[in-house]
Amino acid sequence: MTNTFTANLNLAIPGPGDLNWENEYSDFANAVDDLGNLLCFTISAHDAAQNGIVFFDGFIPEETIFVRAVGIFSQVPPTGQNLKIDILKNSTDQNNEAVLTDGSQFEKTTLATGILFSNSDRLGLKFSQVGSVNAGDKIVVTIYFQKEAIATV
Repeated sequence: MTNTFTANLNLAIPGPGDLNWENEYSDFANAVDDLGNLLCFTISAHDAAQNGIVFFDGFIPEETIFVRAVGIFSQVPPTGQNLKIDILKNSTDQNNEAVLTDGSQFEKTTLATGILFSNSDRLGLKFSQVGSVNAGDKIVVTIYFQKEAIATV
């Protein structure tokens, strides 16, 4: 019998009828796995958005994480064009942008590919595009991440 694995934390779920497990625990494993999606932190940009400006560059995780999504809230929404924020890894653009659509106050972007950060990497944020009429102001960015529960070998 082969195991299947949960999507977020890569927990092994034994196949049905696996005699090594007295009780089927797949529901428990999936519930624990969901907890892997609940980790986040927020960063506030204190000034109006400015194209090309790094407004945060100082989060170093205690353990390996994958950044999976970014939420952007702007009390004063961008107008004229979308607001875009790129994640920096050790001060290098990742070209994996989060988007706040023109005229919107909140949007969550699931990144095209997750970005791996180890405990020696530094995470930063940079405005890569701002609204052309109104850049966007009073911005709060939420970084959604998962811990690497079981290190891959």
